[in-house]
Amino acid sequence: MELTGLMGAGFLPFRGSIMLDVVFIAMFAIIPVLLFSVALVKRKKFRWHRNLQVGTALVLLLAVIAFEVDMRFVTDWQALAKESMLYSACYPLLYLHLLFAIPTPIMWGVIIFGALRNFDQDFRAPNYRDRHRVLGWFGIGLMLGTAITGIIFYAAAFIA
Repeated sequence: MELTGLMGAGFLPFRGSIMLDVVFIAMFAIIPVLLFSVALVKRKKFRWHRNLQVGTALVLLLAVIAFEVDMRFVTDWQALAKESMLYSACYPLLYLHLLFAIPTPIMWGVIIFGALRNFDQDFRAPNYRDRHRVLGWFGIGLMLGTAITGIIFYAAAFIA
């Protein structure tokens, strides 16, 4: 099948829009960034961990806002996906993705605001540290689910 005329305005050689392509690539990058952030904690680089987490959250927040604006007002993703041989699976895959994607930023907000509120300037919070660790791993799990299901959805809708 020739893709000429079917391609979105994205930078990848598929049918996605620029924002779909950006988010697709970001899904591959986010998990290593989060794991690196955890490694910083293990090395007691708490300030770097905080700054990386807050910076990543801000970048993702801006990306999600740009993505939602693009999906609601600019790009007709269904038209781009119609050429997919897996188009009938797109909606179930999208709903599965949203099961992870919707609670993930909420959980990140809980984790980040909880940390900012409970850790002092020297990053001490003996009564909160264990809770932060559990919430952090839960947040990474949600982000991993968001990434995996997002990649699968993109592949089904815009590559297949």
